[in-house]
Amino acid sequence: MSLKEEIKTSALNLGADLVGVASVERFDGAPSGFHPTDIMPETKSVVVIAKKISDQLVSGNLGTAYTNTFQAILRRLDYIASDVAVFVEKLGGKAIPIPADDPYNYWDEENHRGMGDLSHKHAAQAAGLGILGKNSLLITPQYGNRVHLVSVLTDLDLESDPLIQKELCPQSCRLCLDACPASAIKEEQKVIQKLCRSIVGKTLPKGYWVYACWECRRVCPVGKNRQQTI
Repeated sequence: MSLKEEIKTSALNLGADLVGVASVERFDGAPSGFHPTDIMPETKSVVVIAKKISDQLVSGNLGTAYTNTFQAILRRLDYIASDVAVFVEKLGGKAIPIPADDPYNYWDEENHRGMGDLSHKHAAQAAGLGILGKNSLLITPQYGNRVHLVSVLTDLDLESDPLIQKELCPQSCRLCLDACPASAIKEEQKVIQKLCRSIVGKTLPKGYWVYACWECRRVCPVGKNRQQTI
């Protein structure tokens, strides 16, 4: 078994649903400060890990369950990435797990726009896990956009996985654009975060913050086996 297959198998055994690998050359278009080598100069490969979100949960309207699952999956991804990084080190490489969500360094207060230290969705596209849809979420052939992501940087020189060639987000489809209550999706793969953040959550009577909107994820038909609601 190759080093790449050992690492991917390790991630799957830890609970990952999808794993892909991208060579650092596939990140040539990354913004300054957000390239893998800006984080770890020795980076040669990026391992990207995905966990699936329940179809029924996304089809439903229960913000408490959606929020709790969202947070649980992100923490699980962080645990998996941390363990994969240690596994890589045991193989003789260097590795850094990048947080699945927060904390991150970049924040534009005026536009309420945040950027992770590495864009996991762009990394996932580079690793052959899927393509970016019009709403900027990653769409995978297996699960549509119902996944969360995390990445691990390594100095091991691993072979890249094939890129997705299938048109998962047809040019003629406008479901996510038309469904957005805030009209935050202005053009393909461009989302105005300030508009999105204005309606994406709400505070419950006891003070808990929960997600109130995931329409652009809900309406995407790719990879759906059935329509169910909570």
